[in-house]
Amino acid sequence: MTTPVRRGTTNRNARGSATDRRIRKQWLIDTWGDGEKVSCYRYARCGAILTMDTITVDRIVPGCQGGGYARTNIRPACAPCNSSTGGATRRSTR
Repeated sequence: MTTPVRRGTTNRNARGSATDRRIRKQWLIDTWGDGEKVSCYRYARCGAILTMDTITVDRIVPGCQGGGYARTNIRPACAPCNSSTGGATRRSTR
């Protein structure tokens, strides 16, 4: 008999729980912004104003290259800027 294959996603991943993600986003806003909003930091490309609802966490060293969600490896970004480079680092996108 074979072992069943687990499919789908769980909340047990590197991103952590919903509470962990909310705390991480608030830390980015408090650290990079004024406590309520922050500008998009992704290479200062778009300058979008981000709030708790629109901010995404950009990892400086991508997850596919071993980067985690440590506070020394994250910065705020808007969703379009964050997803436009995929797993590329700043150095490799130039």
